[in-house]
Amino acid sequence: MSQQKIPPEVQQLLTQYQVLRENYARIDSELRLLEAELVEIDQVLDTVKSAEEGTELYKIVGHILVKKNRDEIIKELEERKELLGIKKEKYKNQLKALEKQISELDSKIKEVLARYGVKIG
Repeated sequence: MSQQKIPPEVQQLLTQYQVLRENYARIDSELRLLEAELVEIDQVLDTVKSAEEGTELYKIVGHILVKKNRDEIIKELEERKELLGIKKEKYKNQLKALEKQISELDSKIKEVLARYGVKIG
């Protein structure tokens, strides 16, 4: 059985495709972690907001617990939530752009393979 050699043009396109897919997977993974952190922040905010005004609250800083007042903790959590919301939108936009690039590259790969007489799907 003879093995056909992949033309350099196709090999280059496949390498680009693989890089785009890896970037997509990395950003998608980061987005999922970020979304999990947002859910956790919402849960903590609900708990802290429902605590009475004089309740002692602590925040983990490194390996120690630091006493903080309720309003400071709420402010910090809301700021973190806002920052993560901005990052979330950035990641979503990056994923959309990568989806478009992957789709275009997929079409180009199929077109180039067709020129070499190879049909896919």
